[in-house]
Amino acid sequence: MTGSEADFHRLMPLAFPGVAWDAARRRFTPQEGGWWLELSQPGRLEVANVGLPTITATFDFAGADAAAVLARFHRYFQRGGG
Repeated sequence: MTGSEADFHRLMPLAFPGVAWDAARRRFTPQEGGWWLELSQPGRLEVANVGLPTITATFDFAGADAAAVLARFHRYFQRGGG
């Protein structure tokens, strides 16, 4: 997705209060457990003369309601036009 690691550090605590960041694993984990979100190393997408920050977010739903987690995630990470 286009976005930066800073976007995740800013929005994840709003979407999921109490979420913990594990820098060694590059992973967010909520207090209640049941799922986690792991970030890739940041990249960059070059389109014409515009450079956009990119990052891959990988979810693992181990016992959590995936639809509910994703609905909340999308609500906080939605950008204009969507």
